[in-house]
Amino acid sequence: MWRGLVVMAAAAGIVGAACGSSVAAGDTVRIPGASGTLWVTERTPGSSSVTAFDAATGGVLGTTAVGSRPIGITHPNGTRYVYSSDESANQLSVIDMDTITVVKTIPMGLGPHHMMSSPNGDRIYVGEFGSNYVGVVDTGLNERVAGYLADPDTTVRTHAVWITRDGKDLYATNTHVVRNTVGNIVKFNALTGERLWNFAVGKDPSEILVTPNGKIGYVSIRGENKIVVLDLTGELPVVIGQAEANQQPDTLSLSNDQKTLVVGLRAPTSGPARMALIDTETLTTSYVLMPGHTITGHQWLSRNSRYTFIAVESPGAIVVINNSTASVVAEYPYPTGGSQPHGVFFEPSVHSG
Repeated sequence: MWRGLVVMAAAAGIVGAACGSSVAAGDTVRIPGASGTLWVTERTPGSSSVTAFDAATGGVLGTTAVGSRPIGITHPNGTRYVYSSDESANQLSVIDMDTITVVKTIPMGLGPHHMMSSPNGDRIYVGEFGSNYVGVVDTGLNERVAGYLADPDTTVRTHAVWITRDGKDLYATNTHVVRNTVGNIVKFNALTGERLWNFAVGKDPSEILVTPNGKIGYVSIRGENKIVVLDLTGELPVVIGQAEANQQPDTLSLSNDQKTLVVGLRAPTSGPARMALIDTETLTTSYVLMPGHTITGHQWLSRNSRYTFIAVESPGAIVVINNSTASVVAEYPYPTGGSQPHGVFFEPSVHSG
């Protein structure tokens, strides 16, 4: 599932941005070109929930309780459901998009974490972070139908997945129980689960993103504060570059023109929260700061290329960043008062730019 568009070149250096005014539910102020729905998970213990926001105004469309500590969220193409990965409950919650209520839960392996649906919407692939497996969900049955072994080493913990646009290749990142050790990425045949190779990339790899043509991969290496760039065209990957990403790079998004990589940073709790913008041609990095918050969760980009929607903690909110100016333009408080919004998925409206 493609994480939106952004058309800009990131210059080296740090860009500070004071948080904009919060946009309350029912406010008439609108962010032009951001028409659609934001689906956001809240992972604070005792407040586990999913909320739907009007992306242009921050108005709350509905909230539903889900299983403990939800991490990821996705809407597979062609379905009427949104799915959250409830890590501590070892399940996915199936949420009806119209009523914003949970209609079913799907038992999973240990610790379902980052997830992604196949381009045709038939499957959801989930890194099961309490184990060394990728869980596979059939969205027609709403059942876990397979588990792909990501690494035979039982100390491996599978964090995040990426399915290519043709639906054939599945990648996942593998860290370890002791996270300050070298992890790897794995490539599968997405349909059969055949493990094709594992390739060491650095300490505590977090996410992988593959370009639409399947040739280039970007991997966030949380334990080394960098992004590794891979050539994926051969029998095994080849490292062809790296970029700075301070600190603790996690979620990845790529512009439609493939010139800018947007990186969510799990910066230390001393804050402030920050996001990286990396020029994919020069591999130079700039930063957007979000004062008043500690660390980030996941992010998603608007379809019209103007904005990043990124979850922030303490206090919990969704911050809206204008990508062309690298500035914060709005902040949407999480309605239940939870301090740890995490997963973000943007569903553009039919008429959005």
